[in-house]
Amino acid sequence: KSVTTADGLTMTYVEAGPADGMPVILLHGYTDNSRRWSLLAPLLTGHRLIMLDLRGHGGTAAPVCCYGPDSMAHDVAGFMDAMGIAQADIIGHSMGSITGAVLAAYYPERVNRLVLISTAINVPAGPSDWLWTNVSALPDTIDPNSQFMLDWYYNPNPVPADFIDRERAESAATPKAAWMGVLQGLTAMDLSKVAPMVKAKTLILWGDQDGLFDAAAQEAVKAAYPKADYVAYPGFGHNMFWEVPEQVAAKIMPFLGN
Repeated sequence: KSVTTADGLTMTYVEAGPADGMPVILLHGYTDNSRRWSLLAPLLTGHRLIMLDLRGHGGTAAPVCCYGPDSMAHDVAGFMDAMGIAQADIIGHSMGSITGAVLAAYYPERVNRLVLISTAINVPAGPSDWLWTNVSALPDTIDPNSQFMLDWYYNPNPVPADFIDRERAESAATPKAAWMGVLQGLTAMDLSKVAPMVKAKTLILWGDQDGLFDAAAQEAVKAAYPKADYVAYPGFGHNMFWEVPEQVAAKIMPFLGN
């Protein structure tokens, strides 16, 4: 489905589950889209799930500017207005978790409960350097089976091949403006002053084999969200909700109240 915000941004989304109850808006990661929730969503039973394509991703429009988490949070608030949603639970992964945290900080009345999967306060230097080296060199047409894309979708544990192959192909089709815009926005990001503004009850999930946001990054996360419930998944990676969706759903469901 699609809806256009008051700012004129046409955003696409997938909706599932019963229409009543507190909506749950799911925000995907960098160069992913609403389909990235396909393995987890069926396990979040009894909830009205709204899986959104953020700007420049999936079917949502890809403006030339701007792709920082503040702009994306503004988009999500505008999406909620267009949908008539006063308040929602938010589940975000990676870039989507950062967007969700900024949304909860800047629009506290709009967020009931907040789930941050594989999150960070800022992007560590090593991953940032790797991203700048590779993303800035990407061609306009990206081969989904290139070494960079295979590395980008690496997981330390098995993920269904049909799912990951589709995700990689859709990610490769992401416009270059979005690839670079998100990278620029994340590089300039420092949520150390924003995170304390989050008032919503928060659950943070992290896999200790995360190649982007390592253990040191998590110490900063814990310091920024001292009241959050924090769960680590030993042996699992940045996309642990693809690797063990049942275990992740088992933590999220009671947190959301089911």
